[in-house]
Amino acid sequence: MKPDIDGFVSEPRLNADTTVYRGRLALPGAQWTGHGLDAVATVTLTLEQIADAAESRILWTDQSVQRGILPTASRKTSTELPLSDGYPDESLYVFDGANADDMTEKLLRGDRLFLNPLVWNLRPGTFTAYWDEPSRSVLLYAGKVYLPDSHHRHQAILKAVRSFQLHPTGYPNFDLSRQFKVELYFLDREDEGNYFYDKNQRTKPTALSKAYDLTTEDDLSTLAKRVLELNPNFDAGTNRVTDRLSKKAPYFVTLSTLREVMRTYAGGTEVEEAQLEGLAVIAAEFFEMLASVRSELRVTTPQSERDESLAAAAVMMHGYAAIMQDYSLDRATLGSSRARKLWEARLDALSGTKTYTHDRWAGDILSVHNPLWQEAGVVQIRPTTGARTVANNGGSRARAGQALRDYVRGEVPGD
Repeated sequence: MKPDIDGFVSEPRLNADTTVYRGRLALPGAQWTGHGLDAVATVTLTLEQIADAAESRILWTDQSVQRGILPTASRKTSTELPLSDGYPDESLYVFDGANADDMTEKLLRGDRLFLNPLVWNLRPGTFTAYWDEPSRSVLLYAGKVYLPDSHHRHQAILKAVRSFQLHPTGYPNFDLSRQFKVELYFLDREDEGNYFYDKNQRTKPTALSKAYDLTTEDDLSTLAKRVLELNPNFDAGTNRVTDRLSKKAPYFVTLSTLREVMRTYAGGTEVEEAQLEGLAVIAAEFFEMLASVRSELRVTTPQSERDESLAAAAVMMHGYAAIMQDYSLDRATLGSSRARKLWEARLDALSGTKTYTHDRWAGDILSVHNPLWQEAGVVQIRPTTGARTVANNGGSRARAGQALRDYVRGEVPGD
């Protein structure tokens, strides 16, 4: 029975021998859900089939209802792009080539990659197709298939297939017959935009801390979680579910913050498997020593005791990462025992019981009122209200790290 969608014809086109003409694209084994314009056909295709559809200039994006054209682009910039043209020009279109490249590399390595389902759309009244009941196939005779979503995934698939075809021996784990689910919708142009909005804007994003807790594919979050396994106190004080800290909970850091601290500590986003355990052990030891002199970094400490302190502030966590690097170097040159003894003495200088003096001010080195942190741009005072805010950006993190380095080495003199 012909689907009740404008574009499907009642009779197939025929080959010269009167057999059914398969058309430009055949989507076999389709399973239908819904009726009329709410209908969705789900099919299983291989990487090769998807790439062939792209190379035949059947797959397109309409950037006016996708991620879009940059406001600085000329008004003459094309809105419809064939997938076969490759990555869009990032000076004209909103597209993250690095994201697509990452997926391409994983496909070529044969890594497990969660790309399903891919999303295709045939706009009613703009295509000609036949539903072949015996083979349960959608046979496309004319028209474009649009991608209301999953543009990056399709570009990654096409680039991976092209790379493999140029140099098949270079990618022994790549398989052209790898299968993916494709959902075929029948939406007009306006509803295509609504689909994109619902999938990408309406849903509430998962907190980064929860996402990092779940994944095993991100080196830095894997390192952060290993640090927590080795340091039960820090583990108990880390919020793995949301990216906020509440006075009603015992947490003093979020996993997303700790993951970024690991970036500062490790000096990048990639950590070799052989290095991960060593880095984790050093970081866990360092935070253990630090918590022994800063009560704010102990899970048993009430939140009220952190209010006037920078000890558990996100920006200061990055500062600690800088001196963690120094501890790591000393551990390599002096040995673990001598380095630990040296750094227990150095970190004792950060104790809240020590008095630090600066420009006639005296008190806890990590007090939010310490003028040192205002001069470093870590603490900012609003001129209208006098309220203090703590800056957490690249500059303030670097200055916090340098100030801590100087202080624990005895290079920041008091009055």
